[in-house]
Amino acid sequence: MLIMGLEDQYEESLDFLRTVDFTVSKTPSKGFETNIRYLGGLLAANDLEPNPLLVEKAVQLADAALVPLFVETKKGTKVKVPYTNMDLETGEPIPDKEINLAEFGTYTMEFTRLSQVTGDPKYEKLAMDLVRAAIEQPTKIPGLFPNTWSVDPFEPVQSSLINVAGGGDSFYEYLIKNYLLQEKKDESLFETWQDSVESMEEYMLSPTAEDPSIQFVSMISNSSVYYVSQELICFWPGNILLGASQLENHYKKRKYRKFADTFLKSCVETWLKTKTGISPESWRWTPKDKSLETKLNTLFDNTLKSAHPDESQKFKHDSQRPFTIDNAIYDLRPETIESIFYYYRLTGNQYFQDLAWKLYLAIEKYTKTKYGYTAIHNVDEAPSPLENFQESFLFAETLKYLYLIFASEDCISLDEYVFNTEAHPFKLPQPISYQL
Repeated sequence: MLIMGLEDQYEESLDFLRTVDFTVSKTPSKGFETNIRYLGGLLAANDLEPNPLLVEKAVQLADAALVPLFVETKKGTKVKVPYTNMDLETGEPIPDKEINLAEFGTYTMEFTRLSQVTGDPKYEKLAMDLVRAAIEQPTKIPGLFPNTWSVDPFEPVQSSLINVAGGGDSFYEYLIKNYLLQEKKDESLFETWQDSVESMEEYMLSPTAEDPSIQFVSMISNSSVYYVSQELICFWPGNILLGASQLENHYKKRKYRKFADTFLKSCVETWLKTKTGISPESWRWTPKDKSLETKLNTLFDNTLKSAHPDESQKFKHDSQRPFTIDNAIYDLRPETIESIFYYYRLTGNQYFQDLAWKLYLAIEKYTKTKYGYTAIHNVDEAPSPLENFQESFLFAETLKYLYLIFASEDCISLDEYVFNTEAHPFKLPQPISYQL
């Protein structure tokens, strides 16, 4: 609302916020979503238009629903690890034996910004102690971590999936973004992020058999390579471009840019090659060769096999495209559009505005309803049956990024703001510059 100048509606929202008590909930609150959506939204609104009410509510929310999730381990590394869900009626977290990488690794930006705004370092310390403990864990592939971790002791489950999309995505996303938010003071974040990008390209990127110029990022474990990917992964090209702009080594900068370009081209392909012009939730492909298995066999000292999470696919291969639809739903997701936003803002190339407009028209045509927008059941059926469900991230992310692609470049300038994973803009303590 603030970004679009909807001041009257924003004032109504503030009136409602005054009535909200974040210490009360009849159902468990999930820490991950509460953090990125509610806390992130409060902090970003305060950064756009400072208001003591927003800071007061942010502190109330964090202290009641988020900080108590963190419980000190008794075995191994001594660190406080967050459980997934908070029972606000008892004031106690609901115990877990395991937690995923994205869930525990996506507190750093919000807690860092909360500490910067309040002057209380406890939030940033809580989140950063945990992430530092995670990146110090030994891993077979530099910068890539299993998605599943045990809570106590705090360590990765080595047999679990390595996936830089769902379950892992925002852990990696926040490495580079929190590095910027902390004024580039913690080089370990930037170094780990670089390891992640380089290992992803080396050990997970797979050219397709039908068109080797289209290359998707696979999922791996210590026993299998899964040639399956998701729209969720398509934030990466923009994230890589953002990080590449901070590299001083020109060779690495060019290498990262080339990887990001290939990545984005391949994500866009999943939009343009369906009947609606919209990307499916997930897809699979036939690899050009078995080079990934060869590399990983040596690394893991094991014989890896190709696999799919679900071998019984109802969507048959289409020779007109280099992928096969795995899950045909479109859930109003923003990730490819998010990357296009970064590409436009960092390059100034109008091509990316034109591309964004094409994707917007498809969304408008096939998901718009009388009273809003809805997820659709099958992107390869035009028109598609409707799911009759609208995610809040449609407004927080998908439509916001589309709006910003066509707004003035000084509207939420990347020189002055960094976005959390829900597209809430946090004010940088000091402006930064970008060079590609």
